[in-house]
Amino acid sequence: MRRSDFLMKLMSVILLVGIVVYIAVYIYDKTENPLKTTVAVRYTAEESGDADGYIIRTEDVLDGDGATVTLMASEGEKLATGQALAVSYEGDAALQRASQIRALQLQISAAEADADNATAEKKAVSADDSVLALSSAVQHGSLEALPSLTYNIENLIFTQSVKAPDIDLNALKDELNGLLAQNTDTRTIPAPVSGIFSAVVDGYESVGPDALQNLTPSSLEALFPPEPKPAEDVLGKLITNIAWYYAAIVDQSTAEKLRAIVDQAAADKKAAAADLQFTKTYNAKLTMKIESVGADENGKSVVVFSSKANLSDTTALRKLTAQVLFDSCSGLLVPKEAVYTEESDDGDKAYVYLLTGLQAERVDVTILAENGDSYVVQDGAENNTVLREGCDIIVKAKDLYNGKVVGR
Repeated sequence: MRRSDFLMKLMSVILLVGIVVYIAVYIYDKTENPLKTTVAVRYTAEESGDADGYIIRTEDVLDGDGATVTLMASEGEKLATGQALAVSYEGDAALQRASQIRALQLQISAAEADADNATAEKKAVSADDSVLALSSAVQHGSLEALPSLTYNIENLIFTQSVKAPDIDLNALKDELNGLLAQNTDTRTIPAPVSGIFSAVVDGYESVGPDALQNLTPSSLEALFPPEPKPAEDVLGKLITNIAWYYAAIVDQSTAEKLRAIVDQAAADKKAAAADLQFTKTYNAKLTMKIESVGADENGKSVVVFSSKANLSDTTALRKLTAQVLFDSCSGLLVPKEAVYTEESDDGDKAYVYLLTGLQAERVDVTILAENGDSYVVQDGAENNTVLREGCDIIVKAKDLYNGKVVGR
């Protein structure tokens, strides 16, 4: 019995020692042989340069006449010569009469619509059509149509279950005609020339395309003083040329790349262009023609871009910030410390180790670009390797080789 107790105690001691040794070895291995991994994520690297500058257009300021005015044209609207631009009211009585005329016109329009939409079903269909028309008017900036559309919707929706009162349509029309006959102190102001209308007058309208020659950063800033003096008593302005310009200050690195684009385009007998991603006050990506790249001034240059697109979207803007986009590439983001190189007959070859199960698996990679402390490498689907988005990449481990058991 004593012999059996001794053996049990001996086995317990041996087991305890084994556990302690295993834990010690495990701790030592983790301390001396740490394993660090990261996940491969998709990334698009873009080479770009900063640009800060001003929009320059051909603009004519529209003077007012001192009277009370209601604008008929909306921001960014294209106007033909003679098209109604605004309505001028000579005194408060004219303005009040105009309000009464508009109210009567809406009321007559609603009464005529009620006569056509006698049933609830027709009213529901007409309400749906009015909502769609209102949405379209808002999207296209047709502000003059909003009051009538809003009135129609309110009338159709909120009176579907209510019997419409008897309205003497002829009496309403007679009242309207009487007010129109008195409306001699109200006049329509036509557009003097065709162009794009803007109600924003900022004092820089005199700076036109003729000022774009031989610009430097200092001369560009001199054209746009920080405290302009906008004209008073104006209706707005008309932009009379569809071409608009963006004169921007860039650093010399960006200027040199743009010069190279201009030189290559000249050799190919093509127009030089660049992609600009506007930010902050205007979020859009445009391909613009490169008109000129100015001389260096204290490490900066002025580049003039032009475009005939999106003019109506930029009428209220003047100062803009943009990124000039050059080359871009898409791949997988890998930390630089996870990338190894070796010499070969074809030059240096880059590779990484993936954690596959409990083993390290070597995978060759093609480096596309640098991004800080990482490389952008080609996806394995493009060069027939197993590297894919979501793979575990070994960043740190001791004495790595292909097939080594590294655990987790």
